Amino acid sequence: MFGVRAIFYISKHMLKPVKPTINDLLGPSIMLLVLDMLIDDPNQWMNLREIARRIDKNPGSVSPVMPGLLERGLVTGCKVGKVSIVYQLNKSNPQVEALIEFKKSLKKAARSSS
Repeated sequence: MFGVRAIFYISKHMLKPVKPTINDLLGPSIMLLVLDMLIDDPNQWMNLREIARRIDKNPGSVSPVMPGLLERGLVTGCKVGKVSIVYQLNKSNPQVEALIEFKKSLKKAARSSS
């Protein structure tokens, strides 16, 4: 009926519980990974390399995402030195506040379903 590969696929992909992260719910996106990580540590200023390290991505993959987040006002940037920029979640943005509340509700739903 089911082969070993099919059973492995089902057990690995279909029966995996949903984690309380925005990226897991809405689909794979480096932008969502960055936002999710910054929401977990909203007061921390981080450079591009630190952001990439924390989300386990290459800095070259994260770099094109940051200007879009700045344009949308979801993060703030501060130039440090001649070329380096550090980033922080823009907690005063109403959209960011809504994302923070959304993430809290995901965590609450995950705890109640366990």
